Amino acid sequence: MATASLQPLREAPSGQSASEFNIAQRASLMSTSPLFTGLTASECKTIAWSARPRIFMRDELLFMQGHPVRNLVLLQTGCVKLTQLSPNGCEVILWMNGTGQTVGVPAEAPACSHTCSARAMEQCQALTWEYKQLQSLLSDFPQIRKNIIQIQTARLQELEERFREVASERVAKRVALALIRLMKHIGKKARGGIEVSLSREELAQITGTTLFTVSRLLSKWAEEGLVLPLREAVVIRDAQRLELVGDLAE
Repeated sequence: MATASLQPLREAPSGQSASEFNIAQRASLMSTSPLFTGLTASECKTIAWSARPRIFMRDELLFMQGHPVRNLVLLQTGCVKLTQLSPNGCEVILWMNGTGQTVGVPAEAPACSHTCSARAMEQCQALTWEYKQLQSLLSDFPQIRKNIIQIQTARLQELEERFREVASERVAKRVALALIRLMKHIGKKARGGIEVSLSREELAQITGTTLFTVSRLLSKWAEEGLVLPLREAVVIRDAQRLELVGDLAE
């Protein structure tokens, strides 16, 4: 489960320089990321030395749809939403990335462009690698290429599942399943449950429904003790019951 809150900086242990400590922290995060699955601790440290730390402020664009891929981003903290614009200018949320997940995973084409835009939903700390660096890493560590394929395959499968849900499931179940999915991707511990940071409008976009319907469902589920709607977040209090309630008639 992702943890989106910013982590305070810790002092380096005695006998270890600040730079070595930072590299060790980066490598520890990388070892839990799908992008670096299968790499040794030593290999992660080697790759961590070439990373550049970045901070993205809330609402800051990481990249834009149609622009060339310039960087690969690994989130240390925070949450990013990826959106795509239709020809008529309608924005659709494709998915959201949280701690330990990568943003801007490129295709195989050497001069590929982003198929979507990425925007920080809150202040994010990240590690970045330039596209040329990434090509070098792919050559030196073939496992990363395999991991990228796995990441892209998983995202495609999720989009297929969501398309099927829009086509075949009732609205209540679509919203419930979306919240469960988001809880796993970007949820963070909060008092009384797991908090998913997104607005009602964004939840409506993801589930292909209206703001009115989402608000009505959240109010109903709040009365039943399943969720706690906040201004720009939803705290999931009972995930098991929430997943089941989607099967009931609206």
